[in-house]
Amino acid sequence: MKHVQRAVTSAAIVALSAGALFSPLSAQAGSYATATIGDLQFRLIDLDASDAYLPSYALNPSSGNRSSVSTSTSDASLGWSDSASKTRDQVFYDLSLESSTGQAQAHAEVNAQGVTAEGSAAGRGTTFNASAATGSSSNYYSSIFAIDLSPRTVLIVTAGASVTAWAGNAGCNVDTLYGGYACGYESASGNVNMALSYNYYGSGVSASYSFNDGLSASANASGYYSNQYDHTTGTWRSAYSGSPDQRNQSSRQLAAVFTNSSDSVQRASLNLSASVQGYASTPIPEASTTAMFALGLLGLAGVVRRRAAAASASRRPQPR
Repeated sequence: MKHVQRAVTSAAIVALSAGALFSPLSAQAGSYATATIGDLQFRLIDLDASDAYLPSYALNPSSGNRSSVSTSTSDASLGWSDSASKTRDQVFYDLSLESSTGQAQAHAEVNAQGVTAEGSAAGRGTTFNASAATGSSSNYYSSIFAIDLSPRTVLIVTAGASVTAWAGNAGCNVDTLYGGYACGYESASGNVNMALSYNYYGSGVSASYSFNDGLSASANASGYYSNQYDHTTGTWRSAYSGSPDQRNQSSRQLAAVFTNSSDSVQRASLNLSASVQGYASTPIPEASTTAMFALGLLGLAGVVRRRAAAASASRRPQPR
């Protein structure tokens, strides 16, 4: 059996270290989430080195193979909301969206390396949602396909996946609040998924396969109040307290196999998706904290775009 490696490795979408950028909020309240799946690699294996078929694959840009991004944010304290979406009938089409409403931000992106979604919320009644996807239906009975594979060839598809979610209001107490609002509820979640499937009959060979795998992470923080003794007044009073901050993350490589043992080109569907959502309800009294929160998200988005641009530039032919 002959193994053939093609030029298929792309620069990885970074597994973003969101905690470092958002660390100023650990003493306040809010939520954030990131989800990314990328660093796609395609490995070809020739099932019959003696035949006339050269192992190859192609991403099929036919109509119906879609790249899409969507974002939405809201800030109830301002009565504002924002949402947008973009789609293109082409796999791995460069798409990017950002949404910002008051103290909530969201970003979604599709590029040649994969898909990513991220968002943050801080303050009373703020929410974020973001999603990005590329590829075709994961249903192998669909007539829409994303990958064409040469006869008597195996294609191994791998992708790096990472999700992070943080929610916290541990620093919330009666002295940091204003307007009479209590320590509230903060939540965040992120999900990524890769799906590959096919179903064909050719050259007397019948085959079907369906792969669907992904990662998820979620975090929650729910404030409460209780009677506490106030040494300054010598009395008991109701005092609000935040719950412990929570941060969860997960990352690993996903892998799927497309086997074409027939004597004709066969097709498979491929889909990558990433999504995040979050909510915050505890007021943030310091404007500087909110500014740092927003800058943190913009920093995350900037890192993704700069890495993608650098990877694209490195693949351009150099002048002789």
